Amino acid sequence: MQKIAIIIPCYNEEKRLKTSSLIYLIENTSIDIYLANDGSKDGTLDVITDFALKNEERCFVLNFKQNQGKANTIFKSVNLLLEKNNYDYIGYFDADFSTPESEVKRLLVEIEKGETEFLLGSRILLLNSGIKRKYHRHIIGRVIITFINLKFKLGIYDTQCGAKIFSSAILKQVFDKPFKTSWLFDVEIFVRLKQKSLLSKGREIPVYNWEDVDGSKLGWKTAFKILKELYLLIKNY
Repeated sequence: MQKIAIIIPCYNEEKRLKTSSLIYLIENTSIDIYLANDGSKDGTLDVITDFALKNEERCFVLNFKQNQGKANTIFKSVNLLLEKNNYDYIGYFDADFSTPESEVKRLLVEIEKGETEFLLGSRILLLNSGIKRKYHRHIIGRVIITFINLKFKLGIYDTQCGAKIFSSAILKQVFDKPFKTSWLFDVEIFVRLKQKSLLSKGREIPVYNWEDVDGSKLGWKTAFKILKELYLLIKNY
């Protein structure tokens, strides 16, 4: 059986963190869960610490006192787990479980087959699918990925879905230096993978259910920040 760790970055998630989803994963999978506090200013640290104490064999807290954003939190968390050298695979998912726990489990089942080095969930809007995404977010996402694929030719439909699992061997290749971007760090991962001829090692699989959760930090204003980060990607890669 593959040894798997999941990182869940948490910034001001006191009211959005779905502990019921965490309990489901603890009861229905064999993964270890790392709740990574990104310098939250609300009661997030208390919530995740309390939960970890009640599930201390499978759930752990990584507390970063200074807020540095999701990209840096995941970067630091992944490297801490790589130093432990205890896991075959390490993944990360969003704290609001916009990708439901049932979908997380499905990805875990796929990765445990040991047939691929990494998996990423993909929010493909199909007839009668369970993908419930705000229209403006869908449009922003399609525009972004169109530009990205024109430049980098990644061949990926959805780089931004917050559901990804990588082998530790792959992570050591692409988490060797900090990211240049914050909103587009996922893209940066795949650009690095392509540069090292490693994209063929993974698979993109559709998620059947996904839903925007109230409180998301992505909006129209963010689109302008993302355009700046597109420039950074082009400049640095």
